[in-house]
Amino acid sequence: MIGAILAGGYGKRLKPLTDEIPKALVPIKEGYTIMDRQLFDFRVMGIEEVYILSGYLGQKIEERYGDEYMGLKMRYLREERPMGTLFSLRNLISHVRDDIVLRNGDTITDMNMKRFLEYAANSNYQLLMFVVKMKSPYGIVETLGDQVLNFVEKPFLNHFINAGFYYIKREALDIFFEDYHGKDLETTVFPRMARRKMVGAYTEDTLWMGIDSEKDLEQIREEYSNREDMEWGYRKVIFSDGRRTVSEVFVRTGERASVDDGESILRIISGLAEVNGKAVHTGDVILEEGKAEITAYEDTKVEVICTR
Repeated sequence: MIGAILAGGYGKRLKPLTDEIPKALVPIKEGYTIMDRQLFDFRVMGIEEVYILSGYLGQKIEERYGDEYMGLKMRYLREERPMGTLFSLRNLISHVRDDIVLRNGDTITDMNMKRFLEYAANSNYQLLMFVVKMKSPYGIVETLGDQVLNFVEKPFLNHFINAGFYYIKREALDIFFEDYHGKDLETTVFPRMARRKMVGAYTEDTLWMGIDSEKDLEQIREEYSNREDMEWGYRKVIFSDGRRTVSEVFVRTGERASVDDGESILRIISGLAEVNGKAVHTGDVILEEGKAEITAYEDTKVEVICTR
């Protein structure tokens, strides 16, 4: 199994930021880029080798990550001119015949990577696609006949969109070399595989963002203000005055996190977990002295108030 990132776009909607760097290297906080986060995800998955399928300013990516980054072996396939994502994947397959975890180079998600891999391994589908609920770009007006009942600001709709994250099994690789009219995977190979009942959908109710505009970038930077990604989830400092720190801790299903900041008050925002061997669920508030070990039975968010 290898990882691969489609990172050949121009990032036109993020100009002038992308005049000098590719979109994948746009920082979401100081010293931490979109691709940094994506490579972190691959490491969490246990992937050891990653191919960057680049084009525009691809040399900047090569300069940043070199031959090895965070224990990952880095490989680069750079196009001199845009050829489309179908060409990019064909080029990759000509170099490898492994299962491929492929992702778009402009997305960030808190999806449970290990659970995604487990689902793919146990699936009979040759392509597993991460899908997320579509968020309306507009506010919704709820009506009854000609009466307006309510206004809902940009809700999630009962439709799914492609989140740009895939598991492609090696037995499916030859289909990418069949004849197609078009250059992009979404309009060529994927529909054909779907018609042959080769494509499965995986979904989670979790953070997912495609960074496609200044507004998207502003939103993800706000999310990453005082946030640190961990292999088990993340910790985000909400408030600190030197004596007291309030944090949001997110622990993925099956993972364990440690909070060791002296005396702590923990409020379970959502989920089901154990704290130092005691079962807790949404709404519970507990006091712990010393280290608090949080083991998540399902995705769990905890508000942690620590005093020193």
